[in-house]
Formats: sequence, structure tokens, C-alpha cells
Amino acid sequence: MTRLHLYLPEPMRSDAARGNVNVINRLLQALPGWTPVWHPDTPAERARSLAREGYSLWHMQTPPDDRGLCLRRAYWYPFWTFERTNDRWLTETALAAYDPATVDAGAAQPWFRRWRRKILGDVALRRDGFVLVALQGRLTEHRSFQSMSPLDMIEATLAQDPRPLRIALHPHPKEAYAASDLRALDRLVARHPRARLAKGGADALLPACDLVVTQTSSVALTGFFAGKPAVLFGGTDFHHIAGSVPRDGLDAAFAAARAPMADPAIYLYWFLQLRAVNAGLPEAAARIARRLAHFGWPVPDAPGAPE
Repeated sequence: MTRLHLYLPEPMRSDAARGNVNVINRLLQALPGWTPVWHPDTPAERARSLAREGYSLWHMQTPPDDRGLCLRRAYWYPFWTFERTNDRWLTETALAAYDPATVDAGAAQPWFRRWRRKILGDVALRRDGFVLVALQGRLTEHRSFQSMSPLDMIEATLAQDPRPLRIALHPHPKEAYAASDLRALDRLVARHPRARLAKGGADALLPACDLVVTQTSSVALTGFFAGKPAVLFGGTDFHHIAGSVPRDGLDAAFAAARAPMADPAIYLYWFLQLRAVNAGLPEAAARIARRLAHFGWPVPDAPGAPE
């Protein structure tokens, strides 16, 4: 009997073991006859995992060997991804070529309208002539997945775009802003009359902005639902219809953002409904089974589902 080792944080692990996490329920439906084994996601358990027989699932962690997969929420419930890596810029979706001609527009448009209402509500959308800069994490550090540091990103945006900048400190679940970084941000804003720190969060500014600039913040993805173009300075999995500095370079990324925007309904349907797994759908277990089989897992036969 094949074992499925699940390395999950609390309270997700306890909830899943009680059958209260929908995507895990669908996963177990896709693997009839497998035995789930529940583990905390600690460094000690990670080290011991290499000696364990079977396959493993890790929540927002890159697995330690090729018998494991990473489970990550695709920004909104109930969408989830199963990947080899937790690095969003290296996932199969990030590396996939996006071709809108392969997407059923008749299915995408009503799906988009329904999800736009869920995510944005009935907020009025307009363009008030400013660029929204959504910041996260370490402001002065240039990390491996970034084309430059967040503060350098602001300087580059001021040089590329003549509009005022509204800078929002978007919260990150795992990173707090260092006092030294906030002081450096204050000094930058003081040097540039067109840059201003926003009192409200990025979500409050999104309906009125012209453009979203960020490293990898999901504010840009939310902005697609609002029809807002984006320039991304970091590597991520939703870069396909945005201007991307890592992919195309600085000038080309801003030129792409000035061009007519690709249809966000088609893209978001491809990104969420087709590339991710909607765990709320009846065919979710079959979709998961196909995804696991794609990675070489010995998955029992399951009803077919579109990829």
C-alpha cells in the first residue's frame, strides 16, 4: 500500500486530517487505496522525509526529492497548484507559453464576470492618472528573483513614466518592514515630488490607478480583474500579459504596459481555471489525478477531466 506523506503547517494539518480542507479531500479521492500520513513541516521532519517510502506533498515548500510535490494556493480559494517547486517563477505555469487562441472565450467571459464580482465587488473602476506601486518585504535588498531592489524599482519607474506615483506598503504574510528600510523609503520620497506614500493600502488604490508596478505582489494579478496593466520587476507565475523586466528588460516592459492590454478574461481563465485546480468542482479529483500522473506518480485510474 502506497503511503502519501503530507507535510502541512498548523492549523491546516489538523483541519486536513479531520477532512476539513477541500483540496486535501480531493487529493485523497484521487489516490484511492493510498495511506495518508500526517507530519508537521519542521526541519527535522524534512530531514527524516528522505528515508521514508512513498510520496510526499509539501505546503509552500520545495520538496527535498523528486518524489514530492509542492501544494500552493493559486491566490484565491478554491484554486490550487501542484508543482515541483515553490519558486513561482520556475513553475510549469510560469514557463508555459500563453496562447489565447487555445482558450474558449465563450466559457471565459461569464467566468470572468462572476469572479470579478467576487473579488472586486461592485467598486467603480476609473483611471485617475497615477501609478500604483505595491511594495512588499525587503525594500533595499536585490534578491535573486528580482531585477533590482524595490527602492531601485521606484527610481526606475519615475524615470520611465511621467505620472505621479502612489506607493503602498502592501503587507506580506512572512516579512515585516525593517525600520532602516522605511527610513530609506522616506528619504527616496522626499527627493521626488511625484512620489507619495499612500495612507490607504494598495487594494484601496487599485480601482483608480492607471498602472500597477510591483515586484511580484498579487495586487497586479487582482488588477487584471480591474483591467489594469502591470509592470513586474520580479519573477512570478502570472507575468504573461504584464510587462516583465526580468523577461524583457526595463524599456520593453514599460512599452508593453503602454500598449493595448491583452484580454484579461481570457488570460485569467487560462491561469486559474485551466492551469490551476479548482477544488470546488466535481471533476477536481480527476484533475488532480492527471496532474500527479504528469509528474510520474503511480496514480490509480480516475475519470477523465480536461487539463
